[in-house]
Amino acid sequence: MHSARIQQFVRRLRPSIAADHIYISSKHTGRLFICEEEELNKTIESYQRIDDKYALFEKMFLQIFLEKEFEMAAVFGLDNLDETQLRNDQRFRTHVGKFQRFINGIFDMLSKGVKSSDEIVEILRIVGRQHGNVRAMSFTAEKWPIFKNVLLELLCKDLNEKTCATWNKLISFIISEIKDSYLEHVRHARSSSCPQITTYRLFSKSRRLKNRKHSESKLTKTDTLND
Repeated sequence: MHSARIQQFVRRLRPSIAADHIYISSKHTGRLFICEEEELNKTIESYQRIDDKYALFEKMFLQIFLEKEFEMAAVFGLDNLDETQLRNDQRFRTHVGKFQRFINGIFDMLSKGVKSSDEIVEILRIVGRQHGNVRAMSFTAEKWPIFKNVLLELLCKDLNEKTCATWNKLISFIISEIKDSYLEHVRHARSSSCPQITTYRLFSKSRRLKNRKHSESKLTKTDTLND
């Protein structure tokens, strides 16, 4: 569905959504996150109940770096480290801490309700652009589901099916917005860094047209002389 049509759909639904649902809508992609307010509150509570959030995200990145996506570890220069060395490496610890603060911030805003919707989306877009600046690595399509699945497996370990479904919708929305912003940033960076290619193509096309007209003109003159 086109993003403009989705926005119209949200506006029509707004009276019914506002009563007992929470929603986030992205003006950039038209994507929606809609869930029952009660279920979102349970999801927020499940996150707040995690005693050691750093340990959870540390485990997530250990799985990604050591088992799922070795290329990501190489970007940080951590590909030759074992689990113990990773835990003690300041670069790894800093990355885990940044991710924890990011998720904490999202949940702080979610707890404020619909008023934070636009702010949440803009933060996700900023994170996407930041990933676009990591030139040593391309975040290809298969990398996003790996990250999502590892995170959900840890978050939903002891939760009921309905709360896990809300987690899944929320993380999917977060990743989709980050991914879209990342791809937009990469496309813009590529087009900005190669303006000479476009200029060359236009020049080449113009020159080919001139050569073709010149050849056609010579052929016309030759035919006239032969007549």
